[in-house]
Amino acid sequence: MPEDTSSATATGTASWTDPISTAGDNVLENVEGGLGTVAGWIRGIFDTRPFLGAAVTGGLGLSAVMAVGVGEVTFTLVVAYVGYRVFAYGETLSEAVEKSIEFRQGKRPTEGDKEP
Repeated sequence: MPEDTSSATATGTASWTDPISTAGDNVLENVEGGLGTVAGWIRGIFDTRPFLGAAVTGGLGLSAVMAVGVGEVTFTLVVAYVGYRVFAYGETLSEAVEKSIEFRQGKRPTEGDKEP
């Protein structure tokens, strides 16, 4: 009987997770940091040009409501107005929605209106 003369050691197959495990635990933190940088850059553009933010948010509203197919134009205008208030006046999303509802009811919210 021949003896095994091979001195080669068995090697494991490479896994697709090896680069992630060698990079450490901060891979997701790096991705999150990059996305935060891009989001901050986009937010800065929209704060400088609120009409552009209104156009983009209106477009997102239109694309979302087209799936339903009812009231596309109305919903798009409301979402664009809310987006404009967020970027032009620096309001939070909830404040902008609340003031948009007030506008619909006949009240005219102005810049810097605060709740009593």
